[in-house]
Amino acid sequence: MRYEVSERLITTATKETLLTGLEVQFKKVAASVKRQGDEIVVESIEASFGSINRSDTTTVSIKSADSGYLVVADVHYRPSIAFWIIFIIIGLTSGIGWVFQIFFYITQKKTVRTAIEETFQRVKNEYMTTSTSAVSTNRSTGAAEELEKFASLLERGLISKEEYDAKKTQILGS
Repeated sequence: MRYEVSERLITTATKETLLTGLEVQFKKVAASVKRQGDEIVVESIEASFGSINRSDTTTVSIKSADSGYLVVADVHYRPSIAFWIIFIIIGLTSGIGWVFQIFFYITQKKTVRTAIEETFQRVKNEYMTTSTSAVSTNRSTGAAEELEKFASLLERGLISKEEYDAKKTQILGS
């Protein structure tokens, strides 16, 4: 089974810097992390007792996108050899025991996806260009126009409600 996990990073960091950051973060959650050119190959993410049932290989790549990059993890997730051996043994000796085997396999898929998403989020938090610093404010524009700009950024999800409120207080207070 294959699936993708992706995250958009709005940053001024270089592709090489992001690859290095991703490599460091994946080393915290995976058994094996190898750099192969412009890609990172990650194996056995969040290995635990239940992961004996699965084998996962993830290839992480970075593509240029507007104002930053798109980070894509192509996950190849499959049952391990141990899964099939245990499945056959339990299947031959027990009428329903194989259900637990399937349960572990399915929950481990979610574990892998969540670990990748959290890794992407840590890199995003580290290298993200803050939206408010990317917006150039012209001192000659009126307060109403400036508030309109930030309200638009808030509506588009580029800044948080807290950032908007702080900017609103700053504009109206000056």
